[in-house]
Amino acid sequence: MGELFSSLTPAPKIPLPQEPNNDPLQGGKTYVDDAVQAITGGPDHELDADGLRSMMESAASDFDRRTARAFGLALLDHLSEDPANMRLLEALVILGLAHPDVLSEARISLAVEGRRLAVLLERSGDVERAQALLEFLAGHMPLDRTVDQELAGLMRRNGNTEELVERYLVRADDAVNAGRVSEAIPWLQEVLLLDRTRRDVARMIRDLRYGEVERERRKRRGVRLVLGISSLCFLVTMGVAWNREAARRYANLPSVSGSDLQMMAARLEGLQNLSATRPVWSGSLKVREEQDRIHWQMREIQRLEREEQIAAELAEQLQWAQAEAARVRGLTHAERGDFKAALAAFGEALEKAPEGWEHLSQIRVDHEALFQHLAQEQEAGR
Repeated sequence: MGELFSSLTPAPKIPLPQEPNNDPLQGGKTYVDDAVQAITGGPDHELDADGLRSMMESAASDFDRRTARAFGLALLDHLSEDPANMRLLEALVILGLAHPDVLSEARISLAVEGRRLAVLLERSGDVERAQALLEFLAGHMPLDRTVDQELAGLMRRNGNTEELVERYLVRADDAVNAGRVSEAIPWLQEVLLLDRTRRDVARMIRDLRYGEVERERRKRRGVRLVLGISSLCFLVTMGVAWNREAARRYANLPSVSGSDLQMMAARLEGLQNLSATRPVWSGSLKVREEQDRIHWQMREIQRLEREEQIAAELAEQLQWAQAEAARVRGLTHAERGDFKAALAAFGEALEKAPEGWEHLSQIRVDHEALFQHLAQEQEAGR
């Protein structure tokens, strides 16, 4: 209902209270009384459906968002001190109906406050006004079952069961006319809970349930027949398309040349994807056999590569050991003064040394130094 009047251009029709010191919450009791007067129009207003609708329409058209928010804050502030004040609560409910965002911003439920006002009105003996309020709220918020339940409880407590029965029958009739039989049955069951003598209602429930079952049974039979024929045609069509698509994808898989592992892996991945998405087709057996063959070929190639890698590592370790032994011999010969033997040993170490050997640079330096030393001795001997 708030949305219905939100498009109206605000044009004050009644005098709005002045905000003392630009802060509505500082105006005390006078400001709140003025707010209640502006919203409800005075203490002698009627709280029936027409009166509520009139006050809501006035509040929606007369108050802009800022004014409505100021009124709401003032009412909530005073209700926190006097929660049982029906005049303030009534003004708050009307304001919430006209401007729902005012209460939602303050995290206040309009349904809860409306039910609380109805309880206060009932306790004060004003049952008619309480019922009128709940009926209006139920029409304004049809999806909120708590308001409907509160209204039903109020009518039961005050002996208005006949009127409540009529309400439930109208609800059930509306649901049946709208084709919502499953919603109509619970309303009729509520009628039986209120009046066990209503055999006509029991028959209505039985007829609705039987009719619902029959309609559902006929519907299911027809649906099964249509689905069966459609499914058969669909399966034949899909089977042909399925097989044709699988054959096309198989033909477009990457080819393998020689023993290239990357090409094998690419084709194997394509075969696996094809098997996962097309597990059954005319060529599925051929696809599985090729997968097994490529798996075996890849394992064989990887085995040979591992063997070659191990052989290379062993050869490198042998070179390292030979180079290390030659280095040790060279150092030993150098300590003994046999520089020719040391030079030969260092030369052998350089020949055997693998790349990355930690003594390689030092052996080169020592070998060059010994070579220069022996050359100088030979020159001096001449």
